[in-house]
Amino acid sequence: MSIAWHRLISSSQTWLRQILWAQNKKRNIKCCVSHVSSVAYVWGAGDGGQLGTGNQKHSLVPIRLPLLAEASHIACGYGFTVAVGKGIPRPWTVGLNTFSQLGRSQMCGDLKIESVPTPVELYTNPPLSEQVQQISCGRSHSAMLLDNGEVWTWGGNFHGQCGTGSKEAKVIEKLSKIPNVTSKIKQVTCGLDHTLLLSTDGTVMSCGWGADGQTGLNHFKDEATCKVIEGELKDVRIKQIATSGDCCLALSDEGEIFSWGNNEYGQLAVDEEDEQFTVPIRATLLRNLPQVQQVAAGGSFCIALTVPGELYSWGYGVLGHGKEVSFTKTPRKIEEFSKIDDTISSLICGPESCAVLTESGNLYTWGRGSFGRLGLGSTLNQWTPKRVEVSGKVMEVTCGMDHMAAIVAFS
Repeated sequence: MSIAWHRLISSSQTWLRQILWAQNKKRNIKCCVSHVSSVAYVWGAGDGGQLGTGNQKHSLVPIRLPLLAEASHIACGYGFTVAVGKGIPRPWTVGLNTFSQLGRSQMCGDLKIESVPTPVELYTNPPLSEQVQQISCGRSHSAMLLDNGEVWTWGGNFHGQCGTGSKEAKVIEKLSKIPNVTSKIKQVTCGLDHTLLLSTDGTVMSCGWGADGQTGLNHFKDEATCKVIEGELKDVRIKQIATSGDCCLALSDEGEIFSWGNNEYGQLAVDEEDEQFTVPIRATLLRNLPQVQQVAAGGSFCIALTVPGELYSWGYGVLGHGKEVSFTKTPRKIEEFSKIDDTISSLICGPESCAVLTESGNLYTWGRGSFGRLGLGSTLNQWTPKRVEVSGKVMEVTCGMDHMAAIVAFS
């Protein structure tokens, strides 16, 4: 779903939002800057207002997202951003609100953009008191995981991706708890229009769009209720799940990788040539890798981090090996990290970009560079990992379609 038509915002509307943002920043500058030890940074496309600057300008380098609190978690959707302040069990949202992605009703008239971060009003009884553990965003929906294992969703629900049990409500305007999930959830991740949940007992569940088999439920239909995924995951304890487009990965406690969903570009790393898989199967082309400790899934490619600290990629696109390698069905080691005297701590993919954090807090990105989504000061594609210049220690990073965000700590 293109967001290009949202870029035609009138100059008078932009001017008004710039004035409001400037006044708000002036009143709260001490809260935004002086009294915080961790802040949110954003960069890339700003045409949906997702950078929170009060306008729709892009940024080729990281800039601060003006929150009135310390930031603890952040996630990027398609033209919108969701952040959580420390000690505050509610999100701040900014950007497109065409499908209530911002956790509130659509604004009146043609303007469906909020260009200044605003806290979401929570209509829960009793009020939420748990801390937020994780945020994940899809094309038009979001999911928020609390410390007690509950998952709350909002936004577009055309395919049942909010897991409310019904597709009749095409849009979920207010944060809603996913019902009928009896297990405590420890990880949530959103694809384009589907959602994956991982419970503390190692079970994987899904809901949403199934046209490419990405729900893993042995059919191509949409699912409005979260259901347990089986296939070759049955009786296997999973410790991590990954998705951002229409392909999915699951990593077991033993370091074995399972995959399902879209396989048009060989991103599932299986021997079979089928373009879609509706149930998880073992990623047999990865069997010769050293034990894997983390995985991440892009749109047409995937990456894996092994226990020895090596990073591998496969599929199609900007894979991190230079311009000469844009496709490989079998995993190939990204040699750039062999030159870096630092240890990789975490990794994440967007549909067209990758990001890696190191133990010292450095951030490296590569992929498609349009809109400046890589934070490297350019719109060119980056074919090998390159460090993003940002002050402080990067604690968390997230990749959207056209923009990225990070939580940065200062000592």
